[in-house]
Amino acid sequence: MNKVFTVLIFMIYHICYSQNVKIEIADYVKNIDSTEYSTYQYVNASYSYSRPLLVIVTDKDVFMKIHTNIPKLFFSKQEYTDVNLLGITGFNKNYISNVDKKIMDIFIKAIIKYRNDNNLLPYSEDQLYSNINYIETTDDLCKLLICRNRLQKKYTNRKQK
Repeated sequence: MNKVFTVLIFMIYHICYSQNVKIEIADYVKNIDSTEYSTYQYVNASYSYSRPLLVIVTDKDVFMKIHTNIPKLFFSKQEYTDVNLLGITGFNKNYISNVDKKIMDIFIKAIIKYRNDNNLLPYSEDQLYSNINYIETTDDLCKLLICRNRLQKKYTNRKQK
């Protein structure tokens, strides 16, 4: 009886004091040197110090097509808990202009600030830059996220229509 009581107390404590974090922040149409860009952040995690993140940079047109699908394609068995997406008008990963670099610097610094403000494991600018994933098409999103087959097929079929 004593063991059951101990387990029950532990479960109540865990339920009452654990934190599940689910955040979705979209910031559309910012402008630097006449180049438009948008940012999106999606978090789905039990609150922990580490919270690994995925940083994605793409063209603004691809951004507009995929950012609303991230919560649908994301599920709890992901390697990452935080997804940070940046869409820059006319972005080409083979030629990153000075303006693109400036926008990416602002984006990376915003991620660092968010993580510092929320007492999360800090990343340096160099670490974040080395972890950037570039997406050229909407199909590339499921290469980064572990998409559930059913949702991936539904997403792909809808996208093709």
